[in-house]
Amino acid sequence: MVETFLIADNLPSETMYETELLYTEKGKLKVKILAQKIEKHTYSSNIINFSDGITVFFYDDSTNLTSKLTATEAIIDNKKKQMQASINVELLNTKNEKLNTEQLIWNEEEDLIFSEKSVWITTKDEIIFGEGFESSSDFSSYRIKKVKGSINIKSN
Repeated sequence: MVETFLIADNLPSETMYETELLYTEKGKLKVKILAQKIEKHTYSSNIINFSDGITVFFYDDSTNLTSKLTATEAIIDNKKKQMQASINVELLNTKNEKLNTEQLIWNEEEDLIFSEKSVWITTKDEIIFGEGFESSSDFSSYRIKKVKGSINIKSN
């Protein structure tokens, strides 16, 4: 006979489905998060786990949408004030530029989005490949740390 033991610390203390989280600053919407599933655990009240897809909308001071991030999984560490998005990460800005990577970190305090992983950015004219990335959350301008190459796109 095989017995299975569940350790209460490994089970989520709170699970929410089809959730919307709003982050405001001085009464103005700054970030909206849509998630299919959110889990919090008793062993760490600072960690929020998004294991079934996440969409994050970033807004400017006039509450205009500036960028949108999607990922298969994410973790928010409220103590560090950071979110780590992983697996099929995509970041879009208002210029229709798109960043793809497997891991992206948003530092809320510094309003900085960064990655040390491979990235590729698609603009209307080219696709740029590199290793490592930095941008503000609006993804209006960015820096690729180690550019590995680019491909020009011909428009018809």
